[in-house]
Amino acid sequence: MPGAPSVSTADIVLASIALSMLLAGVGAVVSSLSIVAALAAGSLPASGSIGYALFYNPPVDSGAA
Repeated sequence: MPGAPSVSTADIVLASIALSMLLAGVGAVVSSLSIVAALAAGSLPASGSIGYALFYNPPVDSGAA
């Protein structure tokens, strides 16, 4: 489809970091978990997303210098 924005891997990684922290925060609000414990648990998948983006599928320079 012309003009449709494309979603890159970096966009998905950024969204997954935000989503995991958002879900952890919502989980803390609706359960008896403390906010600190919930966000600490939510940081584990967020850290995995960052590790994936940095080490498994690192950014590459697409332009020649």
